[in-house]
Amino acid sequence: MSVGAGTTEIVYALGAQAQLVGVDTSSLYPAVAQALPKVGYQRTLTAEGVMSLAPQVLLASQDAGPPAVLAQVAAAGVTVVRVDGAYSFEGLLQRIGQVASATGRLDEGEKLSVSLAARWADVMAQVDGKPLRTRSGKIASVAFLMRHGPTVVAAGRGTGADAILRLAGARNAFGDAFDSYKPLSAEALAQAAPDVIIGTYDGVLKPGDTDALKALPGVALTPAGRSGAIRSFDIVLLLGFGPRLPEAVEALHQGLLQAIRGPGQGAAPTSRRLEGRPAAQSTASSVAPSPSASAAPSPAGFAASPR
Repeated sequence: MSVGAGTTEIVYALGAQAQLVGVDTSSLYPAVAQALPKVGYQRTLTAEGVMSLAPQVLLASQDAGPPAVLAQVAAAGVTVVRVDGAYSFEGLLQRIGQVASATGRLDEGEKLSVSLAARWADVMAQVDGKPLRTRSGKIASVAFLMRHGPTVVAAGRGTGADAILRLAGARNAFGDAFDSYKPLSAEALAQAAPDVIIGTYDGVLKPGDTDALKALPGVALTPAGRSGAIRSFDIVLLLGFGPRLPEAVEALHQGLLQAIRGPGQGAAPTSRRLEGRPAAQSTASSVAPSPSASAAPSPAGFAASPR
């Protein structure tokens, strides 16, 4: 059994999907995984739900829980493998190794890691070669927003959202303000003055649909709102931190680049070194996750983080 979007993607990338008896509701990719029996959302598992599918091994993402439920499952004789690691490419390689070991596919894991390393190097070259600089020459500030029930929240430091922004060469507009995800007021958004605002979709928002973002209080008072630099992205791609991490960083970087340049504008000033992502970290930027820092809002309105 696999619990966690990125964990499930790794299982499929290793060719171990035939061993799956079920997944959690965040496991939306690949699409065929959606046909498997479900055990609920990864953060709110029940021992009864897990045991009903009689797994021998539970691959549990670092966000899977509650801890007491995992302890119950382990006590019942199920091997619980925690699949964790930092929000980075190195963390991804660690997770691949963990899943490969648990599924008996070490050779496949090695091949996958080598292939992804080459792809990652190409993406980092793209990010370094086309810095996300505004017309004034500063690295673009980006607000990553999601909805938690009726409340709009912004991603702070220590989150997967913060990490993916930095890997793509951007600066998190709230990265120095707070940890985890916090409720967002119109005043706070206006004060942060992001150059770009992004939201996410997983079927709640359609690709490219930014009307809900534009209508949020305070958006019109920001540089992003005035310039129309508002974008939406696939949440499972951006925050899964699975084998599609190179694709996610590439898509985010390209989308942000288009947003800050805008229609009809020439290239922004370039530099080989990015603010907030020193050259020494260009292939190794990471944020060590913690349960509190990585906690993300529940789905409603905007898609919420699978991590």
